Amino acid sequence: MANNNVTYSNLYGYMNSLLYQIQSAAGCGGQGDQAGRVSGTRTTSGLSFAETFKNTSQRLGVPESMDSIFAEAAQTYGVPQALLKAVAKAESNYNAKAVSPAGAQGVMQLMPATARSLGVEDPFDARSNIMGGAKYIAEKLNQYNGDIELALAAYNAGSGNVAKYGGVPPFSETRNYIKRIKEYMADDLSAEQAVRGQAYEEETDTAGIAEVSDAMEITELASQYLLGRMQLQLQDQMNDLSASLAGEKEEEESLL
Repeated sequence: MANNNVTYSNLYGYMNSLLYQIQSAAGCGGQGDQAGRVSGTRTTSGLSFAETFKNTSQRLGVPESMDSIFAEAAQTYGVPQALLKAVAKAESNYNAKAVSPAGAQGVMQLMPATARSLGVEDPFDARSNIMGGAKYIAEKLNQYNGDIELALAAYNAGSGNVAKYGGVPPFSETRNYIKRIKEYMADDLSAEQAVRGQAYEEETDTAGIAEVSDAMEITELASQYLLGRMQLQLQDQMNDLSASLAGEKEEEESLL
């Protein structure tokens, strides 16, 4: 699965560059309009190409790298990516379906009330949970003037205890938690897994994937085309890898 994630990430840049050619062939407005779409500005639907690509990916079931979600969350909320990955590692080991004995849920182990306050509708949707967790950590960092230890203490033991003790609470669990997070931050962590978006799960559970209509905006059509190309190239690479491994195995057996 990790190889799949790397492949999708590498192919995205190449596929995105093809959008200009697709739109040019389809006659989507003038050069300025085409350049705007490629650069990420809004289309007539109100969505940029990147957003349309993401939505189409979720609906068609293309897995999304959890690492890419962490990167997006870090950029969106101004939180160090290493910190987000370290918290997720300590909290759930990147398990989107994890539930603690206390009732905390998902990758970032959000309590139900906290998740609701952060706008997380489904705590078991990895993207929503990570975004919610990043927002919460950003709020704590802001509350404690960027002090990571106090923010982590509040994440683990609650802001009430931080206020009560005037700093990191004297709880062995909390102190060990902070130590473990800081150790994880020193490592080059990777979630090494892919997740399917909530939109895909909901649609496939009901009416299935809708057919592309003639009236669909060209950006949406382009997204589906690019996704198809990505899947074909990924399959080719996997086939080549399988053939290579089979050849190596035969060679090893012949030497025995």
